[in-house]
Amino acid sequence: MKRFLGTVKRMGMLTDKDFLTPLPMKNNHRSNSPYTSLVRSALGLICIATSIGCAPKSAWDGKYRADRKERLTRGCTFYFDGAGGGTTKSNYAAGVVEGMLAAGYPGAGEIVSWETDKGLMADQDASVAYKRTKAQAGAARILSYQKEHPAAPVNLLGFSAGTAEAIFALEVLPETAPVDHVVLLGTSISRDYDMTEALKRVRNKLYIFTSTHDQMLGTLMPLSGTADRKFHDPGAGIKGFVLPVGASAATRQLYANKIVTIPYSEDFRKDKDMGHHFDNVKMEFIRDHVAPLLIGRPARGSST
Repeated sequence: MKRFLGTVKRMGMLTDKDFLTPLPMKNNHRSNSPYTSLVRSALGLICIATSIGCAPKSAWDGKYRADRKERLTRGCTFYFDGAGGGTTKSNYAAGVVEGMLAAGYPGAGEIVSWETDKGLMADQDASVAYKRTKAQAGAARILSYQKEHPAAPVNLLGFSAGTAEAIFALEVLPETAPVDHVVLLGTSISRDYDMTEALKRVRNKLYIFTSTHDQMLGTLMPLSGTADRKFHDPGAGIKGFVLPVGASAATRQLYANKIVTIPYSEDFRKDKDMGHHFDNVKMEFIRDHVAPLLIGRPARGSST
């Protein structure tokens, strides 16, 4: 237990009150995992006992820029926030917004909310059926934007459990309405999740940043379950996706052509990224490594 507490302390967390912001939800959305109650209680006690939590200090205030209308004509990045976020009161988007602007991203941004009103663990534990329902609403928003701005580029950016929502939303989109770029950070969907249908809706590349230093995924995810509710799996954010069992030749080709895995590099330390879970959404990392990919130019230290 002492070793586990030490691991959690090193994750860069705050108090649990920072992620317990309510959002409307439907009943009976939780998965029926035998681990759920035990893990939720254990993590809650750990967060309280060690005076830590699961969110960065600052949240985006939800205020749009004065030039938003013009920016929407130049493109839009739909951001799927992590568990415990997704609202103007509780989100992990401050660094994302600041980093995108600092990099010169010319378009607009939109948070796609999918979370429950029960906090981080309930969000993570929500059933796949619940998450897919929310993803359908997200896909509808993307389609609406594409209809209004047919020539503008569309990107998806997912963080933590929000990566599963981004993937589920992709699967709902018609193949005739692909998005341009996708970036996944701290990916907590299972590593062998079949990405075939999602990749068919990506015009260019799907980038996934990985880190073996991400102890939120490596230590807690096998216990709490991935966003698509698989246990004993740290998620694709550790080493990337693997082909599903029995993958067809077409699926193998899609993976080879579309997925770009960017492993943690010591170069990221220049941007205050130590490979930990929430380092993914720090302003400097977004500015130098994520935004360039969404703009359509190579990020520092990465190659395709």
